[in-house]
Amino acid sequence: MRVRFAPSPTGFLHVGNARTAALNFLFKKKYNATYILRIEDTDMERSTRESEESILNDLKWLGIQWDEGPDCGGKFGPYRQSERFDIYREYTEKLLEGGHAYHCYCTQEELDAQRQKALQANKPFVYPGTCRNLTLEQKKAFENQGRKPTVRFRVKDGITLSIDDQIKGNVVFNSENIGGDFIIVRSDGVPVYNYIVTIDDTLMNVTHVIRGEDHLPNTPKQMLIAMALGLPVPVYAHMPLLLGPDRTKLSKRHGITSVAVYREQGYLPQALFNYLALLSWTLESGDEIVPVEKLVAEFELSKIGKSSAIFDFQKLKWMNSVYLRNLPFDKAFELFYPYIEKAYPAVSNNKWLAQVVDTVRGNCEIASDIVKEISVFFGDTAEFEEDAENMLNTPDAKTVIQTAYELIHSTINEHNYTTETLNTIKQKTGLKGKMLFMPFRAMVTGRLHGPELDKILPLLGYERFTKRIEYCHQRFV
Repeated sequence: MRVRFAPSPTGFLHVGNARTAALNFLFKKKYNATYILRIEDTDMERSTRESEESILNDLKWLGIQWDEGPDCGGKFGPYRQSERFDIYREYTEKLLEGGHAYHCYCTQEELDAQRQKALQANKPFVYPGTCRNLTLEQKKAFENQGRKPTVRFRVKDGITLSIDDQIKGNVVFNSENIGGDFIIVRSDGVPVYNYIVTIDDTLMNVTHVIRGEDHLPNTPKQMLIAMALGLPVPVYAHMPLLLGPDRTKLSKRHGITSVAVYREQGYLPQALFNYLALLSWTLESGDEIVPVEKLVAEFELSKIGKSSAIFDFQKLKWMNSVYLRNLPFDKAFELFYPYIEKAYPAVSNNKWLAQVVDTVRGNCEIASDIVKEISVFFGDTAEFEEDAENMLNTPDAKTVIQTAYELIHSTINEHNYTTETLNTIKQKTGLKGKMLFMPFRAMVTGRLHGPELDKILPLLGYERFTKRIEYCHQRFV
């Protein structure tokens, strides 16, 4: 068995495409199949090597490995479509010679006018076959006008096509419903995706095409091309689309859609792969935090549902937090440190910092959260969250601040501040419970929630502790 993942290097790796890559990888591991990475870079204006490199790096980061591709070669290369044009030309000549394709001299303006006319009539645009039967003289006349022809595939009427889709079941197409004769080579000589993907899949011996259902409308065109060239048709499996929480097509307006950004923010590759792999199907056990080995063991194309999958950003973040908490401390610290170093370039990697990280790491859902969580321990004045600031403006809070201020100028010192301050405030004011602890926490951390105070205070240090109390006294009392 041989599968392929074929991204276009026109931008970052989208999570929808990453999911396709992940499911192809599960199939590879389950059936010991060969995994092909093919770069579909025929969009010459938008495709870049930088984008290709970014996509390959993101796939490797996710743990997806391929057996053949542009970086590692293989006996069925080249693995970039831009390097296979000579191959495509041979097949184009076969189609032209066999009467399955023809040169079309219609201009873009003429085609746009026809589309507009169909739109006004509330009908789908179907190419009317204007250039289907041009004479040599007519072709020459067009060429003398400077027109450069496209190559169109000749679609015969009344052909019924069907596939036994491994996910969607039996799907039937009719040749009359695909928009008429379609372009396979543009006027600049560059072949289009629907055409050359058929040739590539055949020459690379691809047996199973696992892709998103947005490619389903392309399938009859690819099947017609295969029939005209006498090529085999692979087994198809079209996965349901990914939608945003509002059930519209997943896009940037819903949240992060780029794998690269998830990497930058400190998501773990295991978490993202786990989440993407389980979209549209579930394990019999109902487990959601699942290692790759178990995903492979239970994976079957037939288990994938037909309905669109909702991309739940919060669930992904929760899943990542579980993976993050389960990391050994040294691995977690290694993950956190680049974010800390960038936010606090003067900080040194020492025992104090390790203790700070260990104290707050449980509150981090993603690695970049560490910057916010450790900010409590930096600065002579706390950065007050809104609810904490509101709390500090209450009468009870002002009493706590005033009493703490008096204590640091009398009986509280660097030797007893961690154990005696709260108890003494309680004795002097009669306040207890939330009415005592919440104002005190807000005063020294700027927040109403966080790690236990007996862990925070020793790491905060006496000097910073007193400066924060003095600041709150000046500001709120």
